[in-house]
Parts: sequence; structure tokens; C-alpha cells
Amino acid sequence: MAENIISIDHFLNRQEKSKTYQSENYYPVYIQLKVEGNQKQIRSRINEHLKIYRSDLDRITQRDKRLEKLILSGFFSQTLFDKLMNQELFPIYHLLNDEKNVLNAILSEKESPGKNPSDNLGHVEKEYKRYTLEISDVIDIRIKKQYREELHGIFLQSIDHEKDKKLFKIVNYLIHFVNWDNSFYYFYNNTYEIIPSGLKEVENRLSKELLIVMKAYLALHTQINLIKRFLEKRELGKISTLSYLDWRTSVKDIVGKHFVRLFGREKGLEYLNALDTVLEEKVEIHPLHPRRGSQPPDRK
Repeated sequence: MAENIISIDHFLNRQEKSKTYQSENYYPVYIQLKVEGNQKQIRSRINEHLKIYRSDLDRITQRDKRLEKLILSGFFSQTLFDKLMNQELFPIYHLLNDEKNVLNAILSEKESPGKNPSDNLGHVEKEYKRYTLEISDVIDIRIKKQYREELHGIFLQSIDHEKDKKLFKIVNYLIHFVNWDNSFYYFYNNTYEIIPSGLKEVENRLSKELLIVMKAYLALHTQINLIKRFLEKRELGKISTLSYLDWRTSVKDIVGKHFVRLFGREKGLEYLNALDTVLEEKVEIHPLHPRRGSQPPDRK
């Protein structure tokens, strides 16, 4: 089958309600996607990706707070947008370019038998969001959910057993008095400083599957900022999250090598595969995504 010809372009959507500033109309940025004659328009997520670049916007806005607010909400005038693109101004031009790279990676995957390009386009907006989720957030939420479920199981098992009285008190505290709006990593680190023996006692009752993912995630979390610096995402004006796409194309390999050095080959690969499984389950691999073991697309 011949490769699909993919076209991805940003534009200001004048069909959307505009905002007016200094006698100019500002419109939201959209993306025009075309694959072999089939097309779809989706809203750019430039406003989400710009959040960490606020200090870099000063050169563009000259510290004009109203203009900065418009840009951070994803609105541009045609004059400003043309200037940003023609002069390739950092970081907006670079973020929009990286947004194209992500969408191209999604749309470039080979369709499964019977699929056609319009099916790919039908899923692209949802897939774009999933592909740019922060992997540490995805893993954290998954672990916290399973951890709380297993806590309730331990609670029920220990409620009427005299020998488990201490364990029951610890689990009761964790279930009813911990603020679970916080991340699992925050909860674990802070609670471990207060009741390390209590957490260890709970861990002795957790499933092996959960323990492996927990240990792998805690080891990964210490490396997140180092990996981000290594990939130079902010310096290059790229989407700053360590995303599922990054995991597939580079981060998984980096983390695997680190885990093997830290834990040895067998345990390191066990931890790596545990994280990989969680991410595949959470991202819900769609047919347009590569199967495990396939070669990921290059990300320029």
C-alpha cells in the first residue's frame, strides 16, 4: 500500500468567537489535518504547552499582560501570528512545530486491515491528548487507584483479627485520614518519614504486581527531571511533558538502561516492563498505534 500523504497546518479559526485588543481581532489557533483527501480540523493545544514558557513570552509581549493573557489562552491576531511564524520566534513557533511532529507520528502509523485514512483522522484528537499525557501522572494515578483498592481489602481482612490489630489501625488511618487528592509519590514519601514500619507492614500484604510497579515508579520519579534536561525539551521549545510518545521513542530505552545499572538486568527489566504495561493499559493502544516491538517513528 502506498504511504499516505499527510498535511498538517496551523491557522486562525475565524469561525470561532474572537477577542478584541487594540483594535485587532484575536482568534484561537486550529490545526488543519489532511490525509489523502480526507480532512479534519482540531483545536491546537498550544495554550496548554505554553504554560512553562511564560518568562520567554516577555520578548514577544514586551510585558504587556493583556497580550500575554490572550496568547496563553491560545488566541492570536493574524498580524502577530504571521510574525511568529515568519520570524520563527521562540517558543511559539517551535511548540507549534512540535505539535505537528506529534500529530504526524500518530497519523503516520500503518492502518490495520480494512482501515482507511478517515478512520485515523476520526481518532486523532483523542489520541493527541493521550500521546501527550505526562507519563508520571498516568502511572501515579494508576498506582494510587490500585493501592487504595488493596488497602480496603486489607482493612476487611484485618477488622476482626486480634493479631492484626496494629495493621488495622494503620490501614484505617491511611484510608480515612490521608488526603488522596495528593499524588501517590507525595503520599508515600511523606508518610514513610512518619511511619516507615507501618508502611512496610502494609506492603507485606500488597500484591506482588502492585509492589513491583510501586518500586519501579519510585525509582523512575527520581530520574524525571534528569531525563527532561537530557532531552532539552524546554531549551528546544518542545512540548514539555515526558509523554507516551517520548516513552516509545526514547525514554523507555533511557529508563531501561538506568534500571539495569541500578538493579541488575533481571530486576531492572522487570521494573521496566511493569511500567510499560501500565502505560499501554492506560493509553489504550488503538490499532493505529504500533504493536509492541515495532519500530517507532523518528521524532525530529
